[in-house]
Amino acid sequence: MNGDFFAFLVVFGVSYLLGSIPFGFLVARMVGIDNIMAHGSGNIGATNVFRVLGPAYAVPVLALDAGKGALAAYLGLRYLNLGEPGAFLAGLFAIAGHNWSIFLKFRGGKGVATSAGVAIVAFPELLLVGITVFAFVVLLTKYVSLGSLLAVWVAFVYSLVTGKDVFERIAVLFIAVLVTYRHRSNISRLLSGTESKLGQKSGVKKSEGRRG
Repeated sequence: MNGDFFAFLVVFGVSYLLGSIPFGFLVARMVGIDNIMAHGSGNIGATNVFRVLGPAYAVPVLALDAGKGALAAYLGLRYLNLGEPGAFLAGLFAIAGHNWSIFLKFRGGKGVATSAGVAIVAFPELLLVGITVFAFVVLLTKYVSLGSLLAVWVAFVYSLVTGKDVFERIAVLFIAVLVTYRHRSNISRLLSGTESKLGQKSGVKKSEGRRG
């Protein structure tokens, strides 16, 4: 029992710390932006990196944010001996780390890419559904936030319609609710027609500037 408790403690702690690594923040610093949260949407995720720095920087951030979720889920799958629930629980700590990073005074991103990384390991079929919806909505509307929201909720509905087990339904519902909660400001802007579209640039503020 003590060994199991220690395994849970280590896996959850490592997963949270993995999730807390703010790759968007770090990549922006590498090119001279002290605090990307002071620019664009104020987020550390790939969408804001794309908006401020462009795709050459956003794509690696997207891959790294998804990768830390996938790694955390793998650790849960490998060491907690719970199957998919172990992968999801460890992944959830990584998502929490991304959203409330200990390295950024418990600020962070919105957890979409990290959630996708978790789903690669825990729910690959539902991830495929979500990615398909996301791509279709973003291509049609250019709204990444709308694509993210519809992706998680359609994946949840798909889990209900196709008779996935109760745990999988609850897990995907939890992620959908969390993603929706983190997109509160985006939802307000979507409703008011002021949400930024993909490709809509947001320059670096002169007052903060770039180093060097």
